[in-house]
Amino acid sequence: MSGFWKVFGAAALVVVVAVAAVPLVLLPHLDSQRREHQTLELTIEAEMLASVARPALALADPAAEGAEARRVVRELAGRLHDRRFTVLAADGTVLADTHEDPARMENHADRPEIVAAREGRPLRPEPRFSQTLKMNMLYGATAVRAEDPDARLLGFARVALPAADLDAQAGVVRRAVLQGAAIALVVGALLAALLARSVQKPVALIAGFVGAIARGERPARLPRTGHGQLGTLAAAVDDMADQLEQRFERIQRDAAEIRAILASMVEGVLATDADQRVLLMNAAAADILGTRPEEAQRRRVWEVSRLPELGDLLARCARSGRPESLEIARPGDLNDRALRLTAAPLTDAGGLWGCVVVLHDLSEMRRLERVRRDFVVNVSHELKTPLTAMRGFLETVLADETMNEATRQRFLQRARDNTDRLVAIVSDLLTLARVEAEDGRLERTALDLREIVSECHEQAAGLAATRAVTLSWDAPDRPVPVEGDRAALYTALMNLLDNAIKYGPRGGQVQLRVWADAAAGQAAVSVEDQGPGIPPHETERIFERFYRVDKDRSRALGGTGLGLSIVRNVALAHGGRVDVTSALGRGATFTLRLPLAVASAAAPAREARP
Repeated sequence: MSGFWKVFGAAALVVVVAVAAVPLVLLPHLDSQRREHQTLELTIEAEMLASVARPALALADPAAEGAEARRVVRELAGRLHDRRFTVLAADGTVLADTHEDPARMENHADRPEIVAAREGRPLRPEPRFSQTLKMNMLYGATAVRAEDPDARLLGFARVALPAADLDAQAGVVRRAVLQGAAIALVVGALLAALLARSVQKPVALIAGFVGAIARGERPARLPRTGHGQLGTLAAAVDDMADQLEQRFERIQRDAAEIRAILASMVEGVLATDADQRVLLMNAAAADILGTRPEEAQRRRVWEVSRLPELGDLLARCARSGRPESLEIARPGDLNDRALRLTAAPLTDAGGLWGCVVVLHDLSEMRRLERVRRDFVVNVSHELKTPLTAMRGFLETVLADETMNEATRQRFLQRARDNTDRLVAIVSDLLTLARVEAEDGRLERTALDLREIVSECHEQAAGLAATRAVTLSWDAPDRPVPVEGDRAALYTALMNLLDNAIKYGPRGGQVQLRVWADAAAGQAAVSVEDQGPGIPPHETERIFERFYRVDKDRSRALGGTGLGLSIVRNVALAHGGRVDVTSALGRGATFTLRLPLAVASAAAPAREARP
């Protein structure tokens, strides 16, 4: 139902009630007045009949008395056709009647109006069926007394009116009242419609305004043209809208700040209600739990999480009402992640309504601890071997004074070789530390990668000659510009060339290529050897510190186990990467890819190799 019909219905109901009250109140009053008028009219007419019938009733001769009485009633009946006049003797005998032969009428001494007239009390006329006239009549009577001092009772004078005539008159009055009420109702309904329309329009505006606010819209302000209560209401709603808008803006700012904070947090944050349904989840928590925030909304934790411990932690926090925490570490499960979960209750005046859980991913910290432990173990092992050898050689030389000079020189040479190995390990460790440093100690300058490759080719030519290895290189005619640290890039390329020459077969080939891929925005250097190759399952581990595919051969060739780790970290420090493709028995190809400097985008290289 529309607002118009609601307002109109209310106004029309008021009109109907008001109009209906008029006949309900007026008709009983009119009926009462009509009854009094009828009583008065009958009383007056009965007194009139009594005054004209008194001489006839005073006659001593009964026959003459009856004849005179009949004459009187005939005269009155001629004047008042709708009345019935009756003259009775003192004993109730009917002497004259306008509508019936008195001889045929029974004694009327017991009629109510005769009894009331005899006793001298008023009588409210009530309709009574007349056996003579066969209709309802209203009767009124009065006693006729002599005019002597004794006031002797001579008889009775009675007047009767047809009740139907009186009811017809009452019906006319009722119809007039009801017609007036109907006219008033129609007029009132029209006025109610006008009132409803005048009220419905501003009410509809206010309702639409409030509805728009509830939907989160920003409607135009209500006009302040109304008067009275509606105008006051419109002004109050406008003021409320201004305050709500300010509060909504503040809430939206706060919500945006919270979302930004949660999105930027490394820790996962998860909020649930008392039934463990997800209310809030940031991206970090979704990543840890293996789901998406939009999919987890309003779902129970056990439906979106692969951690049964999380549900137990929430239940324990809800029971205790205090913060609870636990750590989970299951190698091989949940991406080998180690987690610390901390749950805190959410409460208000009504009590606990949920919990918030912070998920700390300890995997990286645990990995770094493992790397640190492995590094310490590996460094200790790598340093212990040459130090032990050096000590053994030196102690032997010092203890044997009779040792011949050739043997002494051989032992001292072995000690110096191990010293060089220690120096190489320490040098590589310092290089690795410089590359991995986060304080920006790498110097970034504009470089032509061809120049660095040319220097590395010249430097490695001597080592290649000792092993009868053919070392070739290929470069484009145009520069291959990059931005980076010359020393770090030189060290990385020399490590690749050194490995290719040492681990390749004597008399083999090593090919060095440099090119620019303008489409991919990369500069690349590849080193291809003919060595024994790398097993597929070890292609990732060869970049770890001190990891060797062939440990005995590596030490025999003087390797430190840090060269490829340095290459990878140099590539990462320059925003690039290093790839390896290899097959057992067919050699390996290492490719160092670096971001191409912007200046080279307009000048593509002569050739581009994948």
